[in-house]
Amino acid sequence: MRIIKKNVLKTPPPVYVVTRGSRRVEEVNYHTQHDATYRAEVLIDMVKKYSPHEKDSVNIVYTSTPERIR
Repeated sequence: MRIIKKNVLKTPPPVYVVTRGSRRVEEVNYHTQHDATYRAEVLIDMVKKYSPHEKDSVNIVYTSTPERIR
């Protein structure tokens, strides 16, 4: 799991978004890295059960424009 920085600006405050295959997993924006990491770990565990070869497709994006991540 990697943390990717995209479009980080001072305003609005940046948030963390959990992605899989460069697409949002859910509409939730996390304000702390800890919360995003926990959600990503839960997702990785679920992905391992069904598609073990895709476990590396889960990432966290740190961005000021979360609405642009689809």
